[in-house]
Amino acid sequence: MNGEQALRALAPALPQRPAARVAVALLWGAALVALFTGSSWLSVGNVALAITLFNLMAMAQAWNLIGGYGGQFSLGHGLFVGAGGYATTLLLTHTGVPVGLAVVMAAVLTAGIGTLAAIPLLRLRGVYFSVGTLGVMIAAQNWMINWKFAGQTRGVILPQRGVLSFPTQYLIGAALLVGTTVIVWLAVRSRYGLRLMAVRDDESAASELGVNGFRVKLIAFTTSAFLVGLCGALNAFQQLTLEPYSAFNISWSINMILACVIGGMATIAGPLIGAAFIFELQQQLQGYENLTSLIEGAVLLAVIRFAPGGIWGLIRQAPELARSSLRLLYSAGRKPAR
Repeated sequence: MNGEQALRALAPALPQRPAARVAVALLWGAALVALFTGSSWLSVGNVALAITLFNLMAMAQAWNLIGGYGGQFSLGHGLFVGAGGYATTLLLTHTGVPVGLAVVMAAVLTAGIGTLAAIPLLRLRGVYFSVGTLGVMIAAQNWMINWKFAGQTRGVILPQRGVLSFPTQYLIGAALLVGTTVIVWLAVRSRYGLRLMAVRDDESAASELGVNGFRVKLIAFTTSAFLVGLCGALNAFQQLTLEPYSAFNISWSINMILACVIGGMATIAGPLIGAAFIFELQQQLQGYENLTSLIEGAVLLAVIRFAPGGIWGLIRQAPELARSSLRLLYSAGRKPAR
Protein backbone atom coordinates (compact mmCIF):
# COMPACT_ATOMS: atom_id res chain seq x y z
CA MET A 1 0.00 0.00 0.00
CA ASN A 2 1.53 3.31 -1.05
CA GLY A 3 1.25 6.56 0.91
CA GLU A 4 -1.71 7.84 -1.09
CA GLN A 5 -3.69 4.65 -0.57
CA ALA A 6 -2.87 4.66 3.15
CA LEU A 7 -3.97 8.25 3.35
CA ARG A 8 -7.34 7.41 1.83
CA ALA A 9 -7.70 4.52 4.26
CA LEU A 10 -7.10 6.82 7.23
CA ALA A 11 -9.48 9.51 6.04
CA PRO A 12 -13.10 9.25 7.22
CA ALA A 13 -15.64 8.06 4.69
CA LEU A 14 -17.41 10.98 3.05
CA PRO A 15 -20.90 10.86 1.57
CA GLN A 16 -20.68 9.86 -2.11
CA ARG A 17 -24.05 11.19 -3.26
CA PRO A 18 -24.07 14.84 -4.35
CA ALA A 19 -27.18 15.57 -2.31
CA ALA A 20 -25.58 14.16 0.82
CA ARG A 21 -22.44 16.21 0.22
CA VAL A 22 -24.50 19.36 -0.19
CA ALA A 23 -26.38 18.61 3.03
CA VAL A 24 -23.12 18.08 4.94
CA ALA A 25 -21.67 21.30 3.49
CA LEU A 26 -24.80 23.23 4.50
CA LEU A 27 -24.64 21.84 8.04
CA TRP A 28 -20.98 22.83 8.38
CA GLY A 29 -21.77 26.26 6.98
CA ALA A 30 -24.63 26.77 9.43
CA ALA A 31 -22.41 25.65 12.33
CA LEU A 32 -19.66 28.11 11.35
CA VAL A 33 -22.16 30.95 10.97
CA ALA A 34 -23.60 30.18 14.42
CA LEU A 35 -20.09 29.97 15.86
CA PHE A 36 -18.82 33.28 14.50
CA THR A 37 -22.02 35.20 15.22
CA GLY A 38 -22.37 33.92 18.77
CA SER A 39 -21.28 37.20 20.37
CA SER A 40 -24.37 38.88 18.88
CA TRP A 41 -26.94 36.56 20.46
CA LEU A 42 -25.17 35.29 23.59
CA SER A 43 -25.23 37.20 26.87
CA VAL A 44 -22.05 38.99 27.97
CA GLY A 45 -21.39 36.35 30.62
CA ASN A 46 -21.79 33.50 28.16
CA VAL A 47 -19.54 35.27 25.65
CA ALA A 48 -16.81 35.43 28.31
CA LEU A 49 -17.28 31.73 29.06
CA ALA A 50 -17.22 30.88 25.35
CA ILE A 51 -13.86 32.65 24.93
CA THR A 52 -12.35 30.53 27.70
CA LEU A 53 -13.85 27.36 26.23
CA PHE A 54 -12.58 28.15 22.72
CA ASN A 55 -9.10 28.75 24.10
CA LEU A 56 -9.08 25.45 26.01
CA MET A 57 -10.31 23.58 22.92
CA ALA A 58 -7.62 25.14 20.75
CA MET A 59 -4.91 24.31 23.32
CA ALA A 60 -6.07 20.71 23.56
CA GLN A 61 -6.13 20.38 19.76
CA ALA A 62 -2.62 21.81 19.52
CA TRP A 63 -1.32 19.43 22.21
CA ASN A 64 -3.04 16.57 20.39
CA LEU A 65 -0.76 17.08 17.38
CA ILE A 66 2.39 16.23 19.34
CA GLY A 67 0.86 14.19 22.17
CA GLY A 68 -1.81 12.20 20.34
CA TYR A 69 -0.61 11.90 16.76
CA GLY A 70 3.08 12.26 17.63
CA GLY A 71 3.11 10.11 20.76
CA GLN A 72 5.25 12.64 22.69
CA PHE A 73 3.57 13.11 26.08
CA SER A 74 4.53 16.69 26.91
CA LEU A 75 3.93 17.98 30.43
CA GLY A 76 5.50 21.35 29.69
CA HIS A 77 3.07 23.01 27.28
CA GLY A 78 2.26 25.54 29.99
CA LEU A 79 5.61 27.08 28.99
CA PHE A 80 4.12 28.08 25.62
CA VAL A 81 0.97 29.53 27.19
CA GLY A 82 3.09 31.77 29.41
CA ALA A 83 5.57 32.64 26.66
CA GLY A 84 2.81 33.65 24.23
CA GLY A 85 1.05 35.79 26.83
CA TYR A 86 4.17 37.48 28.17
CA ALA A 87 5.63 38.13 24.72
CA THR A 88 2.40 39.73 23.51
CA THR A 89 2.13 41.95 26.59
CA LEU A 90 5.78 43.04 26.51
CA LEU A 91 5.65 43.80 22.78
CA LEU A 92 2.55 45.95 23.22
CA THR A 93 4.09 47.69 26.24
CA HIS A 94 7.56 48.46 24.89
CA THR A 95 7.04 48.71 21.12
CA GLY A 96 4.61 50.42 18.80
CA VAL A 97 3.69 47.34 16.72
CA PRO A 98 -0.03 46.80 16.03
CA VAL A 99 -1.90 44.32 18.19
CA GLY A 100 -2.29 41.72 15.44
CA LEU A 101 1.39 41.84 14.52
CA ALA A 102 2.36 41.58 18.19
CA VAL A 103 0.32 38.40 18.53
CA VAL A 104 1.93 36.83 15.45
CA MET A 105 5.43 37.87 16.59
CA ALA A 106 4.75 36.42 20.04
CA ALA A 107 3.61 33.12 18.52
CA VAL A 108 6.70 32.97 16.29
CA LEU A 109 8.91 33.66 19.31
CA THR A 110 7.10 30.92 21.23
CA ALA A 111 7.65 28.52 18.33
CA GLY A 112 11.36 29.41 18.41
CA ILE A 113 11.48 28.64 22.13
CA GLY A 114 9.71 25.36 21.42
CA THR A 115 12.25 24.47 18.75
CA LEU A 116 15.21 25.22 21.01
CA ALA A 117 13.67 23.18 23.83
CA ALA A 118 12.75 20.31 21.51
CA ILE A 119 16.25 19.80 20.09
CA PRO A 120 17.57 18.21 23.30
CA LEU A 121 14.21 16.97 24.63
CA LEU A 122 13.31 14.90 21.55
CA ARG A 123 16.48 12.88 22.11
CA LEU A 124 14.72 11.51 25.19
CA ARG A 125 12.11 8.74 25.14
CA GLY A 126 8.99 7.96 27.14
CA VAL A 127 8.80 9.22 30.69
CA TYR A 128 12.18 10.94 30.38
CA PHE A 129 10.77 13.20 27.67
CA SER A 130 7.72 14.02 29.82
CA VAL A 131 9.82 14.87 32.87
CA GLY A 132 12.19 16.86 30.69
CA THR A 133 9.40 19.06 29.31
CA LEU A 134 8.13 19.67 32.84
CA GLY A 135 11.64 20.63 33.95
CA VAL A 136 12.00 23.14 31.11
CA MET A 137 8.68 24.74 32.03
CA ILE A 138 9.68 25.07 35.70
CA ALA A 139 13.03 26.56 34.66
CA ALA A 140 11.22 29.12 32.48
CA GLN A 141 8.91 29.99 35.37
CA ASN A 142 11.88 30.57 37.69
CA TRP A 143 13.54 32.72 35.03
CA MET A 144 10.45 34.93 34.79
CA ILE A 145 10.26 35.20 38.58
CA ASN A 146 13.74 36.75 38.62
CA TRP A 147 13.58 38.75 35.36
CA LYS A 148 13.25 42.45 36.21
CA PHE A 149 12.26 43.45 32.67
CA ALA A 150 9.17 41.22 32.94
CA GLY A 151 8.18 42.46 36.39
CA GLN A 152 9.50 39.47 38.37
CA THR A 153 6.79 38.18 40.74
CA ARG A 154 4.65 41.29 40.15
CA GLY A 155 4.19 40.26 36.54
CA VAL A 156 3.05 42.53 33.72
CA ILE A 157 -0.09 44.49 32.90
CA LEU A 158 -1.53 44.66 29.41
CA PRO A 159 -1.40 48.27 28.14
CA GLN A 160 -4.60 50.11 27.32
CA ARG A 161 -4.22 49.67 23.56
CA GLY A 162 -4.18 45.91 24.08
CA VAL A 163 -7.51 45.84 25.92
CA LEU A 164 -9.99 44.24 23.53
CA SER A 165 -13.77 44.10 23.79
CA PHE A 166 -15.52 40.81 24.47
CA PRO A 167 -16.93 40.54 20.91
CA THR A 168 -13.42 41.01 19.49
CA GLN A 169 -11.96 38.42 21.85
CA TYR A 170 -14.81 36.08 20.93
CA LEU A 171 -14.04 36.36 17.21
CA ILE A 172 -10.32 35.80 17.88
CA GLY A 173 -11.12 32.74 19.99
CA ALA A 174 -13.49 31.29 17.38
CA ALA A 175 -10.95 31.91 14.58
CA LEU A 176 -8.19 30.37 16.69
CA LEU A 177 -10.29 27.28 17.41
CA VAL A 178 -11.27 26.78 13.77
CA GLY A 179 -7.77 27.56 12.49
CA THR A 180 -6.06 25.19 14.92
CA THR A 181 -8.49 22.39 14.11
CA VAL A 182 -8.04 22.88 10.36
CA ILE A 183 -4.24 22.95 10.67
CA VAL A 184 -4.16 19.73 12.68
CA TRP A 185 -6.72 18.10 10.36
CA LEU A 186 -4.70 18.97 7.26
CA ALA A 187 -1.42 17.95 8.90
CA VAL A 188 -2.52 14.48 9.98
CA ARG A 189 -4.15 13.74 6.62
CA SER A 190 -1.08 14.66 4.61
CA ARG A 191 1.99 12.60 3.82
CA TYR A 192 3.65 14.32 6.76
CA GLY A 193 0.86 13.07 9.03
CA LEU A 194 1.44 9.50 7.89
CA ARG A 195 5.13 9.86 8.73
CA LEU A 196 4.31 11.35 12.13
CA MET A 197 2.02 8.47 13.05
CA ALA A 198 4.50 5.94 11.68
CA VAL A 199 7.19 7.39 13.95
CA ARG A 200 4.76 7.27 16.88
CA ASP A 201 3.93 3.61 16.27
CA ASP A 202 7.47 2.36 15.58
CA GLU A 203 10.26 4.87 15.09
CA SER A 204 12.84 2.20 14.25
CA ALA A 205 10.70 0.70 11.51
CA ALA A 206 9.89 4.17 10.15
CA SER A 207 13.60 4.99 10.10
CA GLU A 208 14.31 1.90 8.02
CA LEU A 209 11.78 3.20 5.48
CA GLY A 210 13.65 6.51 5.24
CA VAL A 211 11.62 8.63 7.67
CA ASN A 212 13.66 11.07 9.75
CA GLY A 213 11.88 10.64 13.07
CA PHE A 214 13.63 13.53 14.81
CA ARG A 215 12.75 16.01 12.06
CA VAL A 216 9.12 14.84 11.92
CA LYS A 217 8.68 15.22 15.69
CA LEU A 218 10.48 18.57 15.71
CA ILE A 219 8.03 20.00 13.16
CA ALA A 220 5.07 18.75 15.20
CA PHE A 221 6.49 20.14 18.44
CA THR A 222 7.25 23.53 16.89
CA THR A 223 3.81 23.76 15.27
CA SER A 224 2.14 22.82 18.55
CA ALA A 225 4.19 25.47 20.39
CA PHE A 226 3.19 28.12 17.82
CA LEU A 227 -0.52 27.33 18.18
CA VAL A 228 -0.39 27.26 21.98
CA GLY A 229 1.51 30.56 21.87
CA LEU A 230 -1.47 32.09 20.07
CA CYS A 231 -3.70 30.70 22.82
CA GLY A 232 -1.39 32.29 25.39
CA ALA A 233 -1.87 35.66 23.69
CA LEU A 234 -5.64 35.27 23.89
CA ASN A 235 -5.28 34.39 27.57
CA ALA A 236 -3.37 37.64 28.10
CA PHE A 237 -6.23 39.61 26.49
CA GLN A 238 -8.64 37.87 28.84
CA GLN A 239 -6.66 38.21 32.07
CA LEU A 240 -5.18 41.71 31.43
CA THR A 241 -2.47 40.94 34.01
CA LEU A 242 0.03 38.08 33.99
CA GLU A 243 2.35 36.75 36.68
CA PRO A 244 4.73 33.77 36.49
CA TYR A 245 2.94 31.42 38.88
CA SER A 246 -0.29 31.36 36.89
CA ALA A 247 1.05 31.99 33.38
CA PHE A 248 3.55 29.10 33.58
CA ASN A 249 1.39 26.77 35.64
CA ILE A 250 1.32 23.01 35.07
CA SER A 251 -2.49 23.14 35.22
CA TRP A 252 -2.45 24.31 31.58
CA SER A 253 -0.73 21.12 30.49
CA ILE A 254 -2.92 18.96 32.72
CA ASN A 255 -6.11 20.40 31.22
CA MET A 256 -4.82 19.83 27.69
CA ILE A 257 -3.93 16.22 28.49
CA LEU A 258 -7.20 15.54 30.31
CA ALA A 259 -9.20 16.95 27.39
CA CYS A 260 -7.38 14.75 24.88
CA VAL A 261 -7.45 11.54 26.93
CA ILE A 262 -11.08 11.89 28.05
CA GLY A 263 -12.29 13.03 24.64
CA GLY A 264 -10.14 10.68 22.59
CA MET A 265 -6.47 11.05 21.68
CA ALA A 266 -5.29 11.10 18.07
CA THR A 267 -8.72 12.17 16.81
CA ILE A 268 -9.94 15.56 15.64
CA ALA A 269 -13.24 15.57 17.55
CA GLY A 270 -11.88 14.03 20.76
CA PRO A 271 -9.98 17.05 22.17
CA LEU A 272 -12.95 19.31 21.45
CA ILE A 273 -15.38 16.99 23.26
CA GLY A 274 -12.96 16.44 26.13
CA ALA A 275 -12.29 20.17 26.53
CA ALA A 276 -16.04 20.87 26.64
CA PHE A 277 -16.45 18.14 29.28
CA ILE A 278 -13.59 19.46 31.45
CA PHE A 279 -14.81 23.05 31.09
CA GLU A 280 -18.38 22.21 32.09
CA LEU A 281 -17.18 20.12 35.04
CA GLN A 282 -15.00 22.97 36.30
CA GLN A 283 -17.86 25.44 35.92
CA GLN A 284 -20.29 23.26 37.84
CA LEU A 285 -17.80 22.69 40.67
CA GLN A 286 -16.54 26.24 41.12
CA GLY A 287 -15.43 26.77 44.69
CA TYR A 288 -14.69 23.06 45.16
CA GLU A 289 -11.23 22.85 43.60
CA ASN A 290 -10.23 19.72 45.52
CA LEU A 291 -13.46 17.97 44.57
CA THR A 292 -12.94 18.99 40.93
CA SER A 293 -9.49 17.40 40.86
CA LEU A 294 -10.84 14.25 42.51
CA ILE A 295 -13.69 13.89 40.01
CA GLU A 296 -11.40 14.61 37.05
CA GLY A 297 -9.03 11.91 38.29
CA ALA A 298 -11.88 9.43 38.71
CA VAL A 299 -13.21 10.16 35.22
CA LEU A 300 -9.71 9.80 33.78
CA LEU A 301 -9.23 6.40 35.42
CA ALA A 302 -12.67 5.25 34.24
CA VAL A 303 -11.90 6.31 30.66
CA ILE A 304 -8.50 4.59 30.66
CA ARG A 305 -10.01 1.40 32.09
CA PHE A 306 -13.32 1.12 30.24
CA ALA A 307 -13.07 3.44 27.22
CA PRO A 308 -9.44 3.84 26.09
CA GLY A 309 -10.71 5.51 22.93
CA GLY A 310 -12.34 8.27 24.98
CA ILE A 311 -15.83 9.71 24.65
CA TRP A 312 -15.48 10.07 20.89
CA GLY A 313 -14.47 6.42 20.66
CA LEU A 314 -17.65 5.43 22.48
CA ILE A 315 -19.74 7.62 20.18
CA ARG A 316 -18.19 6.01 17.10
CA GLN A 317 -18.77 2.54 18.52
CA ALA A 318 -22.36 3.26 19.55
CA PRO A 319 -24.01 2.09 16.27
CA GLU A 320 -22.11 -1.19 16.29
CA LEU A 321 -22.84 -1.73 19.98
CA ALA A 322 -26.53 -1.07 19.33
CA ARG A 323 -26.58 -3.56 16.45
CA SER A 324 -24.83 -6.17 18.58
CA SER A 325 -27.32 -5.66 21.41
CA LEU A 326 -30.27 -6.00 19.02
CA ARG A 327 -28.81 -9.21 17.57
CA LEU A 328 -28.39 -10.64 21.06
CA LEU A 329 -31.96 -9.71 22.00
CA TYR A 330 -33.29 -11.19 18.76
CA SER A 331 -31.33 -14.42 19.29
CA ALA A 332 -32.51 -14.68 22.88
CA GLY A 333 -36.12 -14.16 21.77
CA ARG A 334 -35.92 -16.97 19.23
CA LYS A 335 -34.67 -19.58 21.72
CA PRO A 336 -37.40 -22.11 22.51
CA ALA A 337 -38.74 -22.04 26.01
CA ARG A 338 -37.88 -25.08 28.18
